[in-house]
Amino acid sequence: MIDSTLVLDVAAPAPLTVRALLAGNGSVSETIEQTIGDDDIARAALRPVRRLTRSAVAGIDHEVAAMAEELLDLDLGDLLIAGWRKYTELTDAARRTLAVPGSRELVSLAAHRMRSTYAPRVDLVVNGATLHSFEFELVVVFEVTGLEAVVRAGTLLRLNSGRCVVEATLSLDSLRLAEQRRAVDLEFLVRLNPPLPLI
Repeated sequence: MIDSTLVLDVAAPAPLTVRALLAGNGSVSETIEQTIGDDDIARAALRPVRRLTRSAVAGIDHEVAAMAEELLDLDLGDLLIAGWRKYTELTDAARRTLAVPGSRELVSLAAHRMRSTYAPRVDLVVNGATLHSFEFELVVVFEVTGLEAVVRAGTLLRLNSGRCVVEATLSLDSLRLAEQRRAVDLEFLVRLNPPLPLI
């Protein structure tokens, strides 16, 4: 008799990030750096500096693009869950199921829209003087319809049906760097293994 064991190493799917949403079928990084360079953002910010080399301008463009990149690794599922943790119907159900061990509740979430905004600023300092403040803005909007959530023991156990459309817009000093809107599968967006605490 042969004793054999089949071991499958199935990696968990990577989280869906702002970068993946904005990239679509291309590279969002290259697009951002090219847009920053084409708009002469660094040259305008460094106007007071004399004898400015082309490589200095390119270096600033590159660094500003790198700062924008840091915003792109936000997990969209985490942003959505953070919004739901403020949703009264879900947190009330979480409290009730904690109070009654073994109980479950089905929470029907009406069509809702959640918006998250991030607005970091990067200062360009030369010889101790701030020449310019680069103002980034990332806006992520979730539109969710037809969703039912199963809550047990204070956690979000499962999502039934539901549709989600996500829109993300990244801007720098009112210059739009990237924008994307698309429907996303909620089961792929929100990972519930293990179940997520709601309170």
